[in-house]
Amino acid sequence: MKKLGIAGFSTLFCLASAVPVLAQAAQAQPSPAQLACDNKVRASMAKPDDMKLFDDFINDATCKDSMYREPVFVKTIQQLVATQKWKEVYELAGRYEKEVTNKTDQTKKFFAANGLTAASQLGDLDKVLEAGEKVLAIDPNDLNALVIVSNALPGKYVTLTDQAAKDKNLNRADELAKKLLAMKKPEGLTDQVWQQSVIGPAHGVVGFVALQRMQYEGASAEFVQAVKINPKDQMSWFRDGTARVYIASAAQKPIAGLFAKANAITVAGPEREAADQERDAAVKEYTEKRDAAMEPLATAAAMGGPVGSAAKTQLESLWKPLHDGTTAGLDEFIAMHKIQ
Repeated sequence: MKKLGIAGFSTLFCLASAVPVLAQAAQAQPSPAQLACDNKVRASMAKPDDMKLFDDFINDATCKDSMYREPVFVKTIQQLVATQKWKEVYELAGRYEKEVTNKTDQTKKFFAANGLTAASQLGDLDKVLEAGEKVLAIDPNDLNALVIVSNALPGKYVTLTDQAAKDKNLNRADELAKKLLAMKKPEGLTDQVWQQSVIGPAHGVVGFVALQRMQYEGASAEFVQAVKINPKDQMSWFRDGTARVYIASAAQKPIAGLFAKANAITVAGPEREAADQERDAAVKEYTEKRDAAMEPLATAAAMGGPVGSAAKTQLESLWKPLHDGTTAGLDEFIAMHKIQ
């Protein structure tokens, strides 16, 4: 079963659980056309996995006002979900939206939620976001859609080139993730599931938004929270290391000027002593922040894979200047950070 390959992507409830209640009031003295439609209904309901029978009924113009149109859609999508025919589930959810009139919010959400499940299983990011937003348009507090969409938005962000679209993406991701952080845990979820499937990933998304906005201190604080909840969240380890590299780089910038300032004072005395202390304090601050960046990068590198490789490359840029331009001892340093 194919799932969307996005770090932190999570589905709390795989299938839509609320099947709408469907009215099936009897009609007196049906016309021949109604009888023909009713026969098509019976045939489709008897074999809900037969899409030809489904189309024979749904596509019949004389049946467009049939009271059984929605029940046939429901029965068919339930069968497709049960047999995990996700492409067909997604397509049928879209057809329902277009081809059934007088829909209630309950039934609209039922089909939108199944469309979201199907999109997730198909691994189609654009479909996930489209279906998820449909669910949220009906129910802005739907937990499953909030989790899925908020975690999918960073994956979409990296594909965008238009700045306005990127800003919109970040604003939406930040909005949804912070909404999750402010929500109360539903009674049906354990603390562990709530923390690892909702709160931890939400911190990661808020951190991602801050990282893109160059708010590095805030980003690092969010990633720290994410890995406290889930120490195996490799992406948050990597992104925390990245944020800390930027923090260290900012601390390094004034050092050259402080060395020049101190060296320009050639006469020993309070002025030179103060300049030396200012320089040494800056070097100490940079060293501490550089070392702090190396820790999460090493942890991410120890987990391997593409993210681990990227983390190791970034770690090397910090390691080599300390080891005569070599990577001597780097593998051992990374191994020390492996999470069991």
